[in-house]
Amino acid sequence: MSEPLLLGVDAGLTNVKAVAFDRSGTAVAGSSTDTPGRSPAPGRDEQDHDDLWAAAVDVIDSVLAEGAVDSEAVAGVGLSGHGHGLYALDEAGDPVCGVKSTDDRGAAVLDAWAADGRLDEAADLLGWRPFGADPYCLLGWFDRERPAVAERIDTVLFCKDVLANRLTGARSTDAMDGSALVPPDGDTEAVLDALDLDEYAGAVPDVIDSTDACGTVTADATAETGLPEGVPVAAGLHDVGACALGAGVTGPGEATVILGTWGQSVVVTDGPDAGSGGLPRRYLDGWLRYRGTRAGAACLDWFVDEFGDEWRAEADERGVDPYEVYEERAASVPAGAEGVLFHPYLNGSTDHPEARGGFYGLDLDASRDRMLRAVYDGVATALALGVEDFDVAVDDLRVSGGGAQSHLWTRTFADLLDDTVRVPDGTEMGARGAAVCGGVAAGVYADVDGAVAETVGIQRRHDPDSERAERYRTVAAAFEEARDAMGPAWGTLMRLSGQRGGRE
Repeated sequence: MSEPLLLGVDAGLTNVKAVAFDRSGTAVAGSSTDTPGRSPAPGRDEQDHDDLWAAAVDVIDSVLAEGAVDSEAVAGVGLSGHGHGLYALDEAGDPVCGVKSTDDRGAAVLDAWAADGRLDEAADLLGWRPFGADPYCLLGWFDRERPAVAERIDTVLFCKDVLANRLTGARSTDAMDGSALVPPDGDTEAVLDALDLDEYAGAVPDVIDSTDACGTVTADATAETGLPEGVPVAAGLHDVGACALGAGVTGPGEATVILGTWGQSVVVTDGPDAGSGGLPRRYLDGWLRYRGTRAGAACLDWFVDEFGDEWRAEADERGVDPYEVYEERAASVPAGAEGVLFHPYLNGSTDHPEARGGFYGLDLDASRDRMLRAVYDGVATALALGVEDFDVAVDDLRVSGGGAQSHLWTRTFADLLDDTVRVPDGTEMGARGAAVCGGVAAGVYADVDGAVAETVGIQRRHDPDSERAERYRTVAAAFEEARDAMGPAWGTLMRLSGQRGGRE
């Protein structure tokens, strides 16, 4: 009999991926496609349920078509997806809306809620402040601006739950995504009452543990995907939690920086009130806090796309990967980029959606190499400060995501935090975290701890350099000073760019 395989499906804002893992957590086959979507107006970012499902079917079919994967060996499926946004079904199970977490229309209701005290009341009940792209704000927008659409809403879901519904027929979510709706005391109706949205109390989905099965693959789903009928599908996790799990970060005091297209700072806590800042969310048997920049490694891609023709030509001539040349050029400049500072807010941040990116400290001698090093340093500084600002004692910090392949970047985190940093093995952390959930749901692993022990290893570690750590303390202080000073200008710059034109 074949060894069991576990399939993780990760529906992020940039890509939809399916990866098959063996029991040891090693990826044996994978496929990825661009996340579908449409932007009907400035500030709008929508997702058609059918298009999302078609993308998932495509990558699952591609994985199962590879010779390394016997579909009958798939023992469990786990799901992850971007958090927040608003996905909804009507009573018949047909899609009502699909709004991604990068859509800002919900901000239009915040001013009214703030003016009459509803926002403060809801924030006190939730333990975090609604911010525009969360399900409460988006539900409030549909209730106010599109009442005919809102009347059809029977069940509120999150991104990955759309796939769970298509695979199993379930209308449920996991505890992590669910905590964007359900407050720590479980009284969702009190939050809805505070926001005058009480008529939607029945739309809150059932919430189950991330490692529990929300259902099994149906005959219809088998016909479309090739997955065996009856295979358990775990409820899964918001992709931030799935990446943390895939990196082996599960217990209080453990933290990870996720250096992907976005950048996320994450720390596991003892409870919803432990630490400060960011967004508290349920996670496995406990809680975590996270905050992010909406452009992490994407900042590097933007810079080299715009200014890296010479470096790519050098890479072609030497027959090496262009990223090898980028890293060499950045490493040729000392830590701190000789006084050039970069804010990586090219698409805002979760704390400050209106934040903008920028270079500071440029002079007539500023070179592309210095600016490149400033990009590496700026992304790392934003995420390292995110960890420190949680005010939680961290005893194990890991760097994961595609950017973790860069030794310069991971070493920079060790210097910025003046602590040892570990880099887990593997690259598809979100899909692996989802697959671990599927493995526990299927009984392949007895529990999460056992699964992590089998699936996650450490590829390398970096210890801080005292001289660079001292220099980065100065860099971090300047970074914060410039960030705080720029705050009042960000809204003005967004208006000049026309990015607020779509808000109603």
